[in-house]
Amino acid sequence: MAGLKWAVSGADPWLSDHGDLGRVFLVGVSAGGNIVHNMAISVGASGLPGVEPAHVEAVIQLHPSFSGEQRMGAEDEAFWRANNNRWAIIFPGACGGVEDPRINPTAAGAPSLTKMAGQRLLVCTASEDPRALRAQAYCDAVRASGWSGEAEWFESEGEGHGFFVLNPGSPRAAALMDRVIAFLAGH
Repeated sequence: MAGLKWAVSGADPWLSDHGDLGRVFLVGVSAGGNIVHNMAISVGASGLPGVEPAHVEAVIQLHPSFSGEQRMGAEDEAFWRANNNRWAIIFPGACGGVEDPRINPTAAGAPSLTKMAGQRLLVCTASEDPRALRAQAYCDAVRASGWSGEAEWFESEGEGHGFFVLNPGSPRAAALMDRVIAFLAGH
């Protein structure tokens, strides 16, 4: 949160001159998608004290990397085990392991999704990403939560996790970026 508070505090002259604090977007890729979810929940619950008029307009999650103690539907067992082991190494202090709300935002005891800051959410994934089931479940949970915003889903067919980083010039990466740009523009 310190980084977000600094970014909207006016401390950086370029951001102050060129940014619009009334239209802050939180964007994260892979585990960064988890981070921006947690930032949006924190800002939604407590605001951005001392940095008004900063306002989170929307959240964009590109291929978020949520996990959970139980496998979901057709989730590949080998991937699920490897992903949970990865989280145990990355975040050994997670309260409840992969049921920590920072890893599984729909876990029992997780903060209400209705508290999420912003009025729009875009969750993007790829059809060949084994994390896609959890990203879809998250998007569906936000929609069903009573959150006052609008949640959108975008899936890149035939691609895997983070494909746009490895192949940014591909037609599907361009289609994903076009969707993100349209979302940023409010369409």
